Amino acid sequence: MNFEPVIGLEIHVQMKTRSKMFSSSPNSFSHEPNTEVTPFDMAYPGTMPRVNKQAVINAIRVANALHMTIDPLVRFDRKNYFYSDLPKGFQITQQFHPIGSNGYLDILDERGNTKRVRIERIHMEEDTCKQVHFPDCSLLDYNRAGTPLVEIVSMPDIASGTEAMHYVEAIRNIVVYSLTSDGKMEEGSLRCDVNVSLRPVGYKGFGTKVELKNLNSIKNIQLALDYEIKRQEACLLSSTPIAQETRRFDEASGKTVLMRVKTDAVDYKYFPEPNIAPILLSEQFVKDAIDSCPELYEEKKERYLKLGLPLQDVEVILSSLQLASYFEKALEDGGNAKVIANFLLGEVLGYLNKKGKGLSEIGVEASLLSSCAKKQDEGYSHKQCADALIYCLDHLCGVDEAFEALHIQKQVSDEGAIKALVEQVLEANPKSIADYKSGNGRAMGFLIGQCMKLGKGKVSPQAVSKVMAEELAKR
Repeated sequence: MNFEPVIGLEIHVQMKTRSKMFSSSPNSFSHEPNTEVTPFDMAYPGTMPRVNKQAVINAIRVANALHMTIDPLVRFDRKNYFYSDLPKGFQITQQFHPIGSNGYLDILDERGNTKRVRIERIHMEEDTCKQVHFPDCSLLDYNRAGTPLVEIVSMPDIASGTEAMHYVEAIRNIVVYSLTSDGKMEEGSLRCDVNVSLRPVGYKGFGTKVELKNLNSIKNIQLALDYEIKRQEACLLSSTPIAQETRRFDEASGKTVLMRVKTDAVDYKYFPEPNIAPILLSEQFVKDAIDSCPELYEEKKERYLKLGLPLQDVEVILSSLQLASYFEKALEDGGNAKVIANFLLGEVLGYLNKKGKGLSEIGVEASLLSSCAKKQDEGYSHKQCADALIYCLDHLCGVDEAFEALHIQKQVSDEGAIKALVEQVLEANPKSIADYKSGNGRAMGFLIGQCMKLGKGKVSPQAVSKVMAEELAKR
């Protein structure tokens, strides 16, 4: 019997705001434990919540990017439970009226085809405190308690670990490029819980659901699902019952490991939050939130492709918001986009890797790339401009200063002089001409190389290529 996976994801995203979801405490937990808290965060009697406006704006932007219906009447509810991670004894969330509902996200399936994943809801809530457990005690850091969260809940439309990986990547790109979150899974600002079950192919019901937790990277989501799907399939084929349980992914073994068995569903006794009145958002407020959203990942990707950049280069640039921002600044000063991208991905990234530095550490303006691209357009070779760029990175100087220091001279591009050079090379290499005529594409490269050698690197390779093609066509 063949089985198919049924997978749904719940993604929690910590939002980048200056203060917490319902208090004025700074939204930062990188300081000393329990120093970024207010009386409300610690549930002191008489303290009242205040809704963070920027968190609402962020949630609207994400909901819009996911093609969701946005509820203009913001309402909150209490999720009641007693545990040390929230001192109030309840969490403020949006159980009954999420800010966004009925959306979708298009991803690529395993065959590279577009697949639509339905998204059930997106809602705002507050995060819990950080807990560190030891055999004899637990330590609590309430700096994280109250951090604004947006939770994105998909429908069970995902059918493989690869699809789940693509889905989480797409969500991460949305929250990072909308400036909602930094999306760092390894630091916990984007957390993912996965529900997976198997059913016979063609069957419309659902199998027993297993929840996977502690997935701290996109790659681990794929690995955990690939293993869990095989594990459940082996259980079904051997008539071993699958328990409804929560499992974690063990990186060392590459396996999912039992955390706890689930029993009856917990009744959180949700009810409307009495201390936050419903907030009616005006149409203008919602429109402004959407219109002020920065350019999203897919929008940038489409624009860069229209500039003529190869897909692979576009994906590398967009893999880092900082890198994309640097590229944008370089484009603002003009110059050929493809040439600028080549300098960024070649010389600049190569330099950073060699020096073990980050982009923010080199102290060089992005306009430097534009200046080098313009020099190349003026007739200087790519190598000359690349050498000058490296000199600029090393000496923190301008392009003109680098050209002068390196004694770089413009290459010969006079067509008459180059034609004489090409004819000399062709006369000396009749075999290469014959090879070219018989379809050997490498022959052209060899002939151009001979011209560059004869010209001692002082001729323009673009001009040589043009004249060489014209002369070969005549023979």
